[in-house]
Amino acid sequence: MSRRAAETLIERGGVAVDGVTAKLGDSADPEMQRITVSGQPLPPRPELVYILLHKPRGVTTTLRDVHAEKTVRDLLPEDLGYLVPVGRLDKESEGLLLMTNDGAAVRNLTHPSSGVEKEYRVTVLPDEELTVTITEGKKHQVRNMCKDKGLTVTRLIRVREGKLLLGSLKPGHWRPLTQKEIEYVRSI
Repeated sequence: MSRRAAETLIERGGVAVDGVTAKLGDSADPEMQRITVSGQPLPPRPELVYILLHKPRGVTTTLRDVHAEKTVRDLLPEDLGYLVPVGRLDKESEGLLLMTNDGAAVRNLTHPSSGVEKEYRVTVLPDEELTVTITEGKKHQVRNMCKDKGLTVTRLIRVREGKLLLGSLKPGHWRPLTQKEIEYVRSI
């Protein structure tokens, strides 16, 4: 479930650790403690999945949006389970987007203190290309930086996030991370 749904469940008293009703902010170790959700034992932890997706232009970086024609979740097979995007790319941007069910990796990669570089290939005017690298992304940051310099962005592609590279992956396609890439993501 989403973090907000989990918080709501905890606030309503639906989670217990070793028989004691949990409160927001409590910690628990599922390997050492008995955790129940609505009276049922917590299911086994799912296998961690890490997917590198080339988000195409026109696709919304969200899991569900009734107003979106297509979301990033629509690009992945159902059998991958519940995966969340690590960070965002606006609807008109494309490129590397990590999708995972590893909550710790999501927190670590998106927290500003991680300093993970994000590199973009930006096309301005008809065919002039710039490379822009940032470590902390704000909404439309690269587009706004270009606009401040009088440049109109016609295409924006994230090609790198830390040591993860988009490479030759085509728009709308995805691949699992290699073991070396997974180790890198877990090390952040």
